[in-house]
Amino acid sequence: MTYGSVWAAGPVAVWVALSDTGGAHAEAAEALRARVEQAQPGRVVWRVAHWRQFSSPNPAPQWVVAVGIAAQRGMQELFAADATPPPLLAILVPRLAFERIADPARTQTGLISAVFLDQPPARQMELIRLALPAVRTVGMVLGGEYREHASAFDRAAKERGMQLVASPVGQSGLFAALQLALADAGVLLALPDPAVFNSETAANILMAAYRRQVPLVGFSPAYVKAGALLALYSTPAQVGTRGGEVLRQALAGKSLPPPQWPREFVVKLNQDVARSLGFALDEAKLGEQLREGERP
Repeated sequence: MTYGSVWAAGPVAVWVALSDTGGAHAEAAEALRARVEQAQPGRVVWRVAHWRQFSSPNPAPQWVVAVGIAAQRGMQELFAADATPPPLLAILVPRLAFERIADPARTQTGLISAVFLDQPPARQMELIRLALPAVRTVGMVLGGEYREHASAFDRAAKERGMQLVASPVGQSGLFAALQLALADAGVLLALPDPAVFNSETAANILMAAYRRQVPLVGFSPAYVKAGALLALYSTPAQVGTRGGEVLRQALAGKSLPPPQWPREFVVKLNQDVARSLGFALDEAKLGEQLREGERP
């Protein structure tokens, strides 16, 4: 059965499973619903709840949206024994976490896809090139799975005339790796790797970078508030809106596209840090330059 014929047969049942019923997850889910309802008002029967409340796969929905990695894992497990599980769209999930638990066969056949939370390496390196054109070396501290994915950042840096200084966390610990990265880096790029950047380490990393006069580019507004020069991120609403566009197209009869990075994003600048480091930057201009470079 195609999803065009499902529309013709009547309303479509869509489950939206949340990793958390409030905050960013609720915001992303509401943006997704609003985008679908804008195009097809009243055509979807929504069930939105914490993923643990979906205790039985029957009666099965025609589509499942998982908001956050816990919901993705929970929904995959719920339908694990189903020979024909409903298509699953995960949103607001880090790329590496999604790839770690997603079934590659279902991903390749368009039965599972995602709109990631994090940013593509090329976009991050392009922001550094635009904001700090004199910088030639980009430092990164790599822990866990990010060690295996450094090649994408290395390639994006080289394409922009920069060199990646990747410092893996080894037996000597996090701050030994950080000092190695800061010794040669013109800027430090933070990644959403909880093995490196977490509530216990972030303040010390920011302080160490500032003492070396090495600007830090973070991945959330909290980092800018705490002392990063810049942050590049997508809001939950931006990720949810893109998820709604993907779901709307799928409901109209198209296959799920491959997992993708968020299209919309925010550039945030800490002007106090910029002045203290001697940079004159405009966050609105940087954001527009990034968007202009990505337009077809």
